[in-house]
Amino acid sequence: MTRREHKEHKEHETESEGQPTTRSAPLRRSLGLTALGTLFPGAGLALTRRRPLGLVLLVLALLLLVGTAWYVVSQGAESAALSLGSRPDTLQTLGIVMAFGMLVWMASVALTALTTRPRPMSGGQRAGLSVFTGFMCLLLAAPAAVGLRYIDAHSDAVDKIFIGRSHDQSASTLATPDLGDEKNPWSGTPRVNLLMLGSDAGENREGVRTDSMLVASIDTQTGDAVLFGIPRNLEKVPIPADNPLSRVWPQGYNCGDACLMNGIWTEAEAASETNPGWYPMDPNPGLTATQDVIGEILGLPIDYTVIVNLEGFQDLVDAMGGVDINVQERLPMGGRTTTTADGRPMLVPGSESGYLEPGEQHLTGYQALWYARSRITTDDFSRMRRQRCVVAAVIEQVNPLTMIQRYPQVVGVAGDNVRADISRDELPAWAELVQRVQNGSIKSLPFTVQNTDVGDPNYTAIRARVQDAIDPPPPPTITPSPPSAEETPNPEPSPASTPEETPPAPTEDALEDVGVVC
Repeated sequence: MTRREHKEHKEHETESEGQPTTRSAPLRRSLGLTALGTLFPGAGLALTRRRPLGLVLLVLALLLLVGTAWYVVSQGAESAALSLGSRPDTLQTLGIVMAFGMLVWMASVALTALTTRPRPMSGGQRAGLSVFTGFMCLLLAAPAAVGLRYIDAHSDAVDKIFIGRSHDQSASTLATPDLGDEKNPWSGTPRVNLLMLGSDAGENREGVRTDSMLVASIDTQTGDAVLFGIPRNLEKVPIPADNPLSRVWPQGYNCGDACLMNGIWTEAEAASETNPGWYPMDPNPGLTATQDVIGEILGLPIDYTVIVNLEGFQDLVDAMGGVDINVQERLPMGGRTTTTADGRPMLVPGSESGYLEPGEQHLTGYQALWYARSRITTDDFSRMRRQRCVVAAVIEQVNPLTMIQRYPQVVGVAGDNVRADISRDELPAWAELVQRVQNGSIKSLPFTVQNTDVGDPNYTAIRARVQDAIDPPPPPTITPSPPSAEETPNPEPSPASTPEETPPAPTEDALEDVGVVC
């Protein structure tokens, strides 16, 4: 036995008063310091003969904690989460640093136990301290493993979703953020138009069916947005001259009710197969034609597009924990249809899986999907209104902080069912824009039978309404004329001039806040 070990052995045998000590006291001290080192890196070591190393770890941990707290407080918790989430490369670097730091932390815990272990130790003490130390290391490793799993899932989803633009779309005409301006990347871009397509492709359907078409026109400085719903059964849609599909339909997509807006995608794909040189270097002619035609209808350039597989939308809402919707009409979920004697579709009684009842509801993914899709007992225009309501509800209710628990599931579903032509480099700018939209107002302007003849639309009038919605004209200034000498100073109002006590209810074909129509 060395002189140092002999001295430590003597210290364990007698207390300061010279009385024998129990063999459990050193073990309790070792367990306590090991636990302390688990709570904060280096705290246990700082109370042992390895104090310098413990203090170094303690100071580094404190600096990291203070720096993280400052970043979160200065940015705001939600802003900080979005900022990191929009930088997957930074997240992966942090993951590597976190893994290395956790290994150092666990090593310091094991070193604390090794430094403070009783000498000599019984077999039971050795086993107990070893099990306890292993458990403390496991407590540290578990959250680190979860964090690395989150980072890996996030990076994988980002790679799948944000694929960037697939071909040159005349970039000079598209709204893009200034990636060199970190403070306000949208300062040179007053407005950005985002097309959201719901893909309803099925095994018994040919091609992609874009049955849900929404355009969000966003004021990049205020975050105020207007949602425009495009009817799927719009006829005689104009095709820009620079799109090759115009060679087939120079006067627009016009062949009666067999040529509807939601057939443009399939039509362009077929034209591309027949004429391979029409869409050179373009892997998705159907999407390009759909973007061009919708832009021509609204008189707005389509800057970005997000495509959502409607079958996966159900899983996405479930992964988010559901969505709150004010259901305004009784709607069946699922079901088969038949045709009445006058040619109208009718729900086959008993074929539905249930009904959505009117009122405030917390909808599951299945319920939200059918709320957005059902039109057996209503019509396309009612469905368009409901689709805008669902989109607005999802935007307003997404909270990064409350989704942490479900995050791997959310991004996994999104990665399988969502595609956006936003590049990874643009994500930080879009994260900032999303926050502005959540703090701004969302209005809705539908095109319904009340304002649009879908069989013979007036596209000039549609574009004028769109411009008035995104850039409202100033209200007319009325200058009252001075009263004439014959007029009485305080005339009594006639019954006909008495204003109505209750203002008229808003109609669904007017520009309204989403909350009014939802």
